Amino acid sequence: MKFTFGRQQSDSSLISAVKKGDKGAYEQLFVRYYPTLLRFIHGMLKDNHMAEDIAQNIFMKLWIHREKLDSTQSLKNYLFVLAKHEIFNIFKAKRTTMLSLLPQLNDRDIEDRGYSIEEQYNYAELNELFIQNISKMPPQRQLIFRMSRCEHLSNREIAERLGLSVRSVDKHIELALKDLHNSIC
Repeated sequence: MKFTFGRQQSDSSLISAVKKGDKGAYEQLFVRYYPTLLRFIHGMLKDNHMAEDIAQNIFMKLWIHREKLDSTQSLKNYLFVLAKHEIFNIFKAKRTTMLSLLPQLNDRDIEDRGYSIEEQYNYAELNELFIQNISKMPPQRQLIFRMSRCEHLSNREIAERLGLSVRSVDKHIELALKDLHNSIC
């Protein structure tokens, strides 16, 4: 059974047809949900090109994995769950990148490198979150982490200055990074 654009079909019947490879049914679902999905993604990311890429990828995945679709489940919910996962993965990747760069950068570097206002804002927001989470650490861990990341001292130098073993310093830095990762990701 081939679907035409003249008739309004239920999602359930369109999904059943898509599962069988009906491109017309797929196109109807695309026309029905793409604009709403695109607006949702754009509202979260504030980036037209990225929103379009994600929305198109979601529909591409829908077609590729069409055999796994369940015509009894809400397609709209399924599409929005996929979108949320994609958006979450983008935010997680951005945070991971910023976390890896943060100890190496300072406010002056951000301004000098010509980052956009949005990137500067994201840096400032992440930096504030970073500082807050460091201040929640035990005092010894804070001190060791700041000496390592802000003063750029080696673990051996920190150990010598504080009268600790290098292994203790290693462990404090490991725990500090774990704390930061858990609080931000």
